[in-house]
Amino acid sequence: MLKKLNRVTLKKQAETALREMIASYRFTPGKWINVESLAKELQVSRTPVWQALKDLEKEGLVTHTPKQGIRMVEMTLEMAHDLYKVRGLLEGMAGRLAVEKISSETIKRFEAILNKEYLIVQSQDVMEYSKSDFEFHALIYNSCGNWLLKELLENIKNRSRPFICDVTAALPELYEDHKMVVEAFRDRDSDAAENIMRTHNKRMQLQIERAQQKEAAGPVDLAKQSAGR
Repeated sequence: MLKKLNRVTLKKQAETALREMIASYRFTPGKWINVESLAKELQVSRTPVWQALKDLEKEGLVTHTPKQGIRMVEMTLEMAHDLYKVRGLLEGMAGRLAVEKISSETIKRFEAILNKEYLIVQSQDVMEYSKSDFEFHALIYNSCGNWLLKELLENIKNRSRPFICDVTAALPELYEDHKMVVEAFRDRDSDAAENIMRTHNKRMQLQIERAQQKEAAGPVDLAKQSAGR
């Protein structure tokens, strides 16, 4: 019995380590994951690493190709757009419910994140903002008081990890949304909290739509561009 518990513990530790690697963008979309190297790095056998990756595969974070291996999934722009449409509705609900449950201590935690994000936005560090954004939204999920809604949103948020989109230009607006929703929490304004969270996700949809337009336009022909000057 003790050995079985130990194996479960190793698998859980490997999964935690892998999630942290994904959160820090160690594995980019489409990148192959070397199980043997990871096992050596984590100082465990390959078994708990494989078990952890199988769980991540169920969540849609990685994909296993027989005889080739495991790699991070690649989320298309269309898939990402669908994700943010659904996430906007659910986060709106979470924001509304959080107003009823949130404590003054939790609001202080939001304020601490905002202080950190202000500096991040000034430096236009998209990667650091992504980490902080994950923390901010997770705190809303934890505050909504609905276990199923929290579980659904955590899954959706995790599914967004393989998606990369340049949001540098939108950082100030995204940060302002965070400020406004915290203000709604302070004022106990459930309508405002819900609307802000929906607007927040629509900003991401807009960024994705712009990326889709660029993708549809195709690469710029520099020769033609030069000839037309």
